Amino acid sequence: MNIFKPTTSALMVALSLAGVSLSGVAAAATSNQHHNSTPLVFADSLNSSIGDDASDGFVLATDSDTSEKSWWGASIELTTVLLLGELLYKVGADSMEDDFDYEIDGNAAQFFYDRLTSSESWKYDDNDIGMNWGHAYAGALYQQAFRNHGFNYYEATLGSFVASTVWEVFAEYKEVVSINDQIVTTWGGAVLGESMYQLAEMLESKDGWIPATVGWVFNPSQTIRGWFDYASPPRFNRSKTIDEFTLYTGALYTSKEVADVSSTQLTLGMKATVDSRAGHYDTLSGTPTLVEMAMETGLSQDGVEEWQMATQLLLGGYVGHQKSANELADSWSHRFYIGPSTGMEYTSLGLEADEDFYALVNLLGLSIGSTWSNQDFNIEVRSDIFGDFAMVKPFATKDYLSQGRYFWGTKSVLWEGEYGYAWGHTFNLSVEASYRDLLLGMSVKSQRWDSIDGKDNERQPGWNPNVNDLDFNDARDRYEVYLSYFINEGLSMSLHHERIDRSGEIQGIENPSIYSRLDDTEQRTWLQLEYHY
Repeated sequence: MNIFKPTTSALMVALSLAGVSLSGVAAAATSNQHHNSTPLVFADSLNSSIGDDASDGFVLATDSDTSEKSWWGASIELTTVLLLGELLYKVGADSMEDDFDYEIDGNAAQFFYDRLTSSESWKYDDNDIGMNWGHAYAGALYQQAFRNHGFNYYEATLGSFVASTVWEVFAEYKEVVSINDQIVTTWGGAVLGESMYQLAEMLESKDGWIPATVGWVFNPSQTIRGWFDYASPPRFNRSKTIDEFTLYTGALYTSKEVADVSSTQLTLGMKATVDSRAGHYDTLSGTPTLVEMAMETGLSQDGVEEWQMATQLLLGGYVGHQKSANELADSWSHRFYIGPSTGMEYTSLGLEADEDFYALVNLLGLSIGSTWSNQDFNIEVRSDIFGDFAMVKPFATKDYLSQGRYFWGTKSVLWEGEYGYAWGHTFNLSVEASYRDLLLGMSVKSQRWDSIDGKDNERQPGWNPNVNDLDFNDARDRYEVYLSYFINEGLSMSLHHERIDRSGEIQGIENPSIYSRLDDTEQRTWLQLEYHY
């Protein structure tokens, strides 16, 4: 059962109504230094973003034009978001009665103090994925409530954590204080909110109703305040950033070997980048210097079959530039960077029983990249590694259920939502080589997750006690090659091929005789036409 698609968040609905579908991790973007475009499979654009006069070292702040902090403005906007959330929560309370575990009995002050401080109240919940992943969008609105009023990224993230805690402890007082919601709302919301905050400001500089509509969805508060001439002044000097906004469409053929299913799809997508590593904004510790977002949807005769979304922030770091001693066309220059990064990703491939689903927050990672270029050639290498908090549909689920087994009596989230919580890591590597209007690229994404076990940390409703806990492990490896050609500065075409290797195991903890494993390989080929704003 695909839980997310029929319960799409307001962000996705608005984008669909606007006719905009956005691109995902699997959709490799194309780039060429000559055309001032950057790849969105998170390959680096350092060659174009660091000017020849940029000095090596950490990018520090000298910009005095950023807006003053407004505590009143942030408080009003945050309170408005929380009140709207409380209204929606009250309206849907009847449908969530199965999630209620508590009532105020006796001293209210002691009740809320215990909720805040006692580990008995802090659990992983078992809400459906649409509701749990929707907390990232709520967190994004919290984040923007502070960013829109002059606070830097880390100050806004701290404010989001406080707002999330207030919501979990007081607004949802009948439910467990959700550990997963705290992670997704605070960390995932910070990544998503910052990405949409910077991209919305970038989109204001683009012409057309599509950039305007996407910008409105990405930062609705700023747009509404602008109607009343109350919008905050631009925070970024666009002359010091490398911006990208690209829409694309394509035709995709995909087939799975073991499942023996295939599909032909129409893909619609968007990718966007704000690269401000050559500028001086806030402080190194205040504003991420590289923001990348990619989303894609795949449509088949069965409807919406795929949805992929990824966004990543480079939090700052060390940049270097080694320029050739001469100015000849064939002389090479070298640029590099290294710094901490974070991100989030949502991927749903396939329908119903064959769906491969995961949603994760890249809690913290390290990104490193290097570029070698001259007038005609450009070579870029980039790598990232992250520690993940993930919500995963165990890949071995199909094989496990085919044995006549079930998830009742194990983790309630597996029975209720068909997914489980896991820790793990994501590793990315991309290499691109371009010559004038041609670009050849490859990317590798490797992910490993191990379920979070331990009954004391899980919600255990009376209707489904966790008496026979399960452990699951999942592995996904994606390998992609692509060839791109720039027809002109605004239009490019690319051909892609991707292989996805998946494997998963389910093992009984109390009952080790329970075991299930499933492996499969998917081949994906698509042709893509891209329009660069």
